Amino acid sequence: MTKLDSAETKTAFAARVGLTKGRISQLVAEGLPVRPDGRIDVAVGLAWIENNLDPARRHKGGAASPTRAATTLAEAKRLHEIVKVQRAKLAYERERGELVETAAATRTVFARARAERDAHMAWVQRTAPLLAAEVGADPRATFAALDRMMREHLEHLADLPLGSFGDGA
Repeated sequence: MTKLDSAETKTAFAARVGLTKGRISQLVAEGLPVRPDGRIDVAVGLAWIENNLDPARRHKGGAASPTRAATTLAEAKRLHEIVKVQRAKLAYERERGELVETAAATRTVFARARAERDAHMAWVQRTAPLLAAEVGADPRATFAALDRMMREHLEHLADLPLGSFGDGA
């Protein structure tokens, strides 16, 4: 293995950084420092690439070396392990009851909303005759007014975005 303070040919430097010799020549034209003998000082060249190339594009260019293949395989294995850990965490949270399926939550919320609506409408039917008797009003007119007001109120609640109810805490 060569030391970082040594100089390499463009071809050797290209293989080291995972680029083609042609791309190295382009980078030389863009300012990659080259010694008078045409070789590239490895430490200076690596620093220049670090400072001047987009990290996402640093290893593109077609130079297929065993190092790049091993790095790519290692990266794939690392990402695979991360996904396995994330899946295990989700399974654990689901097992503990911290996660629920979206469809189940939607069904539960819808059923609760329907039950609350029905309870409010039943309250109007129970309360209208009592209110009419208490204030000496016509029971039918009292029921009609309360029913209309409750329906308007429920429509207003239905039109509110879910975020307007707070986080439930």
